[in-house]
Amino acid sequence: MLKRAFFTLYLLVVVAILLAGWGLDRLQQSISTEAPISATEAAFLRLITEQTARQPDDGRLAFVQAHLQRLGLNARAYRLSDLADSGLGDALASGEPLVLDSDDGRELYVKLGELSLIVRIELPDEAPASHRVLLIGFYIFLAIVIYLWVWPLVRDLKSLEAQAKQFGRGEHQGVQLNQSSPVYSLAGEFNRMQERIDELLTSYREMTYAVSHELRTPLARMKFALELAESVEQMPHPVQRQLLSLRQDVADMDDLINQLFSYAGFESQSQSLVQRPGAADALAALAEQQIKRIQEQYPHIDIEVEDRLGLSELWCEWHLFERILQNLLGNARRYAEKQIRVELYSEDLNYVVAVEDDGPGVPAHDRLRIFDSFIRLKQQPGKDSKGFGLGLAIVRRIMGWHQGTVRVVDGSTLGGARFECRWPMSGASD
Repeated sequence: MLKRAFFTLYLLVVVAILLAGWGLDRLQQSISTEAPISATEAAFLRLITEQTARQPDDGRLAFVQAHLQRLGLNARAYRLSDLADSGLGDALASGEPLVLDSDDGRELYVKLGELSLIVRIELPDEAPASHRVLLIGFYIFLAIVIYLWVWPLVRDLKSLEAQAKQFGRGEHQGVQLNQSSPVYSLAGEFNRMQERIDELLTSYREMTYAVSHELRTPLARMKFALELAESVEQMPHPVQRQLLSLRQDVADMDDLINQLFSYAGFESQSQSLVQRPGAADALAALAEQQIKRIQEQYPHIDIEVEDRLGLSELWCEWHLFERILQNLLGNARRYAEKQIRVELYSEDLNYVVAVEDDGPGVPAHDRLRIFDSFIRLKQQPGKDSKGFGLGLAIVRRIMGWHQGTVRVVDGSTLGGARFECRWPMSGASD
């Protein structure tokens, strides 16, 4: 593709230069009305001719040369016969002035009337106005030719860019380009890549749903068996301890299946949201609901909400933000020692939801990868073994749909991790 583009552009530029040079030369010849010498110069030459004609034949050349030197002109006189061998004799014999370009500049050759004398005058090396206009026209023409060649390439690349953006939003359409396009092969490879990714995503979702669904049946039987086993009276203490551990394992597996179903559901959704306005304090109310559930199971953790939004309404997809608060608070609860704080405020035309705890925090080198799927840090084995590494990945996906971000930042007043979700207020008007 590179060789083809190079040779095509090279040939186009060469042909354009040749055509422009020929066309502009013909145009210059047709519009040029500029005389080689001015009227004043013509009168001066006629005066020299009249005075020279009165001189003897053998003294005319010396007379003209001396006259030119007295006037201080950068000129020289020749006999017509002296220029016969140079090819200029025939051109000057008719008496028409002749302007030639040389290495030293422009030279004007004029025959003095009927005399066989030629005067050569060096002219200032200044191009006529028409020459400059035509030169500018030449470069404009060349720019237009190159633009006409580049425009289809840019147009097709923009089509690829637009399709890549649509594909990122979950809209699956192929790129259709003409076979003569310089990026036709690239578009074909892009379409095949898109089809392959669609196949992989479809297989992934189908496998996730199938595995999760198939696991529910044996889990249900295990729960039933545990209920029957725990109903037995006078069970030995070691057996009771093992049954309790088994019940916890079953609960963890059930939670994992629910998380997989939820994550697969978020993966299959598009990024098109229907953001609705709601009272700004409704977000604090959602946080309070999640806090109440956590404190019922973990009463030793103190959780507070600081609402500084100061707005009459807030735009978002409300049920998704309920999930964000649930995941962020669940993550904070897992690592917190005694305190969790939720902050709601606006900053730089963005809504902000921040959740921080007094746990160990997140190392700087893990602050990006922690939002990847199935990532669990190995800081505290007792706490990192819980969870499945999907909660923060779901938060990032939801914030992406809201054209916002979620990240771990410094500055936690509690000394642990601080997660901040930001999304634009302008998103409501999009």
